Amino acid sequence: MKMETDIDRKLLEREEYPDKTEFYIYDRAKQIFSETKGKKILLTDAILLLLYAQPDNPIFGRISMMKQVYLLTHEVLNRDDVQDGRFVPYYFGWYSFQVINDVWNLEFLGYITRKGKLNSRLERFQISERGKKHISQLFSTLPEKLQITIKEKRKGWDQLGCDGILKYMYTKYPQSIERSRLKERYKPIRWGRSKG
Repeated sequence: MKMETDIDRKLLEREEYPDKTEFYIYDRAKQIFSETKGKKILLTDAILLLLYAQPDNPIFGRISMMKQVYLLTHEVLNRDDVQDGRFVPYYFGWYSFQVINDVWNLEFLGYITRKGKLNSRLERFQISERGKKHISQLFSTLPEKLQITIKEKRKGWDQLGCDGILKYMYTKYPQSIERSRLKERYKPIRWGRSKG
């Protein structure tokens, strides 16, 4: 029987995937969990809160879904209270592999429904009855002013549509445009006096 060395143990304690997801052995994960201040709102709950704010109106397209989750977690909810979505600049601005995985998991669990052509603007994400029951308690514990803000913001983001929300994101968060395939379409306008 081979004895486990310190070097072998360090190699097994932590593994990191390309999307920066880290995996630990159970004992190390348990230790980290006990030392970490818990987040009040999970990313899955933030997605459900977003959909619950306008339950009869689906979000059209994965791009709009991703941008609305980003805006909800970064502009409306306290970022310290929400699980980190690990957003990175990607083909259409801020993108989170964790958010998209959570969306598929929520669909698998029956909390949201997805209809329409995959990866198009016709793809629709909507909260299901089961999802409403699951998230209604958390939504009702939020301060009333925050509930109203989430509803108003969601309505406004829906009205912007895909092009409007991309223009807003690229203007407000220029660092998100680094790897975007749409850089040329949404170039910032420089205002000023001309030389004449």
